[in-house]
Amino acid sequence: MKRLPALFLISALTSGLVSAQSKPETNSAGSAQFWQASLTAETNKDYDSALTQVTAYQSAGGNAFLASLRAAWLSYLKKDYENAAKYYNEAERLQPSSINPLLGLMNVSEARGDASEIQKAAENVLHLDPLNYQAQMAGAFQQYTAKNYAVALASYRRVLTYYPDDMTALSGEAWSLYYLGQGEKAAADFRILLGINSSDSWAQKGLDLCQGQKTE
Repeated sequence: MKRLPALFLISALTSGLVSAQSKPETNSAGSAQFWQASLTAETNKDYDSALTQVTAYQSAGGNAFLASLRAAWLSYLKKDYENAAKYYNEAERLQPSSINPLLGLMNVSEARGDASEIQKAAENVLHLDPLNYQAQMAGAFQQYTAKNYAVALASYRRVLTYYPDDMTALSGEAWSLYYLGQGEKAAADFRILLGINSSDSWAQKGLDLCQGQKTE
C-alpha cells in the first residue's frame, strides 16, 4: 500500500507545453499557414500530418526552436518517445535557458517509467527554476517511490510552503510522515484531507494505519 494517488501525472506536466506551443513567432508570414494546419491536424489526432506540417513550417522560415518543441510534443502524443526525446533535446540545445524542453523530457521519462531519468529531468528543471512546481512534485514522488521518505518529506514540505492548499502535496507529506514513524503528525494531515473529501479512501486508510501505529 506504499503508493500515492497519481493525481499530478501527465496532464500537469503537459499544460505548460501546450500553451507555449500555441503562440509561434515565425521568421516569415508564409510559415503561419503550416503552423495552423499542424494545430488543426493535432485537433483531429492526425499526428503524422501534424508533424509533416511542422516540417513545412520550418522549411518556410519558421522558428527552429518552436518547430523542435512542437515536433517533440507531437511525437509524444504518438507515443514515439525516442523521437520525442530527440526533439526535446534539440529544443534544449537551441534555447538552453528554456524550461519547457526539460519538462517535456520529464514527461517522456514518466511515460517510459524511467525513474532515474525522471529524477534527472526534475533536477535539471530545478537548476534553472528552483521553485518549479511540476519538477518539485515529480522529484518528490520519485523519492517517495524509492522509499527515501525523509527526502520526499522535505520536497513535499517545500511545495506546501508556496502551495499550502495543494492536497496532493499534503497527501505526500502525510504518507512520508507515516513511513518515517511519525504517525501523530501524519494523522493530522490525513484528517485535513478527510475534512475536504470524506470519501478519500487513501486518507482514511492512512488514518487507520496511523491509529494502529500509535497502539503498537
